[in-house]
Amino acid sequence: MIAEEEAAKFLILMDAIRCPRLPGERFSRQLARFGDHLAKGLYARVCGMRPTTLEQLQEYVNNDREDFYLDGPSDVDWIFRNQVIEGREGTLYVDYVAHDDDHRWSDPTQFEDLYFSTSEPWAVRTARSLHDAGVSTPAALAVVAEVWRPSPPAADTHVSVMLQMNHRTLDVMNARGLLNEQPQDTYGWIVREWQFPMYDLHLTKIAVDLDVLRERQRDWSPDWY
Repeated sequence: MIAEEEAAKFLILMDAIRCPRLPGERFSRQLARFGDHLAKGLYARVCGMRPTTLEQLQEYVNNDREDFYLDGPSDVDWIFRNQVIEGREGTLYVDYVAHDDDHRWSDPTQFEDLYFSTSEPWAVRTARSLHDAGVSTPAALAVVAEVWRPSPPAADTHVSVMLQMNHRTLDVMNARGLLNEQPQDTYGWIVREWQFPMYDLHLTKIAVDLDVLRERQRDWSPDWY
């Protein structure tokens, strides 16, 4: 979880490099995400997603932005808080959690065996691949800005355009002697997995009225059709 969060910071800053400087509010908003836990969690979560367009990526992200949501065997049994924030804090901290009927302690050590994995998180691999290829050097960052800033993606920009832009970034770096020699898998990962720039996406929480969720719970009935 800590590694993913640090990788997400890296990817947020890479998007700050890709982000046009005008209007200034766009760039400032992007930099502020460096300290926003939800934004960092969303940056990590979208790694490995396969949206067709930037607009579709926003739709994917929206699924994880709600402040509270209903879930359970009947889809309405319990109210949970934002999944990204809960996943982060539930893994890193001991929490005193409010439930519908009482409060309970949440101890992450009880689930530590479930968290163990030999797989490198997608966000970490993406950040590492960019770094290993030399994309994070000052001269290479200037190339990233040169390639990306003049052409901010529109909502309907197709993923094929993003793949071409990723490929062009590496090509320009290579032509200028800035691309570190790496296995082809590293270059391929960057081209395939470096996600759409997200500086224009909405990454803040979507406010949810708890009374509305409770009303949905009360009104729920089995659907036998």
